[in-house]
Amino acid sequence: MSEIGDAIEHARRAFADREPTLDLQTLRAAATAAAAGPPRSLTEVLSADELTLIVEPKRATATRGTINPELDLAAVARECEAAGAAAISVVTEPLLSGGSLDDLRAARGAAALPLLARDFVVDSRQVYELRAAGADALLLAVRVYVDIDTDDDHDSVDAPSNTLAAIIRAAHQVGMEVVLSVCDERELEFALDTDADVLNIDNRANNGSIDVDRTFELLADVPVGWPVMSESIDAIDQVAKLHHAGVDGLLLDEGHLDTGLTSALAVYADLSLDA
Repeated sequence: MSEIGDAIEHARRAFADREPTLDLQTLRAAATAAAAGPPRSLTEVLSADELTLIVEPKRATATRGTINPELDLAAVARECEAAGAAAISVVTEPLLSGGSLDDLRAARGAAALPLLARDFVVDSRQVYELRAAGADALLLAVRVYVDIDTDDDHDSVDAPSNTLAAIIRAAHQVGMEVVLSVCDERELEFALDTDADVLNIDNRANNGSIDVDRTFELLADVPVGWPVMSESIDAIDQVAKLHHAGVDGLLLDEGHLDTGLTSALAVYADLSLDA
């Protein structure tokens, strides 16, 4: 099993251990009464004419290991909001990235931007926990729901699972939006057959290398009307090309940036996308 496969299984076991203590009505009430106020719309910020810049601070990644063990989500959220970020992706997955719900709460208390919660969500009750902690949207990897192991050969993809459908319904019930992250044509086909709100095309390979051609290739199969984000780039000149090709937002993952998030924001915000 891959490291990501291990993390997915860890999420399932962790939820199973906690399940007896989770009351659906209590969780739903906490989500709808979230102190963070009404959910902030990611699709609204993605509809802007300029390319939307979304940042994702991380303590660790599957390919690079620990990169920022002392990450202060509140401080980073404030800095990135001031530097021009339009939204923040907060990784709450613990095994690979060292994240937690506390990171989400810290970011929510520090910034007024839409917050995406990135995690391996295996049950709709987790949705309510994430909303109660301040999430406005979910960022979910499609591979979790089609049981794709990137080490295996897979020739077909089943219809969207009941688990994902329930998760999306739960999110929409409490006003959240759902972003589905895809890496190939099969995952894209699966995602397009759901009620998700946004697509994210992840350009990273399992070894951490980046191939932005993946976004250009998959965009051709995305129907008009779907907001699209592209995750991770390896050259500055790709920013304008992605926007001109139809990408609405760029997800800057700290796991592949050596310059830091605020520095990247400053550079990208100064780019002329019409050049």
